[in-house]
Amino acid sequence: MDISSIECNMYVDISGLDCAVPFSKLTEAVEALEVGMKLLAVSQKEAMQSDVPSYCRQMNLKLLEQGEDGEQFYFLIKK
Repeated sequence: MDISSIECNMYVDISGLDCAVPFSKLTEAVEALEVGMKLLAVSQKEAMQSDVPSYCRQMNLKLLEQGEDGEQFYFLIKK
C-alpha cells in the first residue's frame, strides 16, 4: 500500500526514535485530535508492529489499519 493515499487528519513520523519517545509523540498527536479524527503514524522499527496495537488498546483508540509500505510500517489510528 502507498501511505500517501491514506486519508488522515494528522501524520506523525516516529521512525528512528527509541524507548518511550515514539509513544510520547503519539500521545501528543492523539491529544491534538478531536474524537473521530484519524492519525497516520509511520515507523521503520519492526517492533512497532506489536507495540502500536498494544498502545492503542491501552489508550482506548481504534487501530483501523496497519501494514507496510516499502521499509516503513504504518498505523492508521482513530481517536
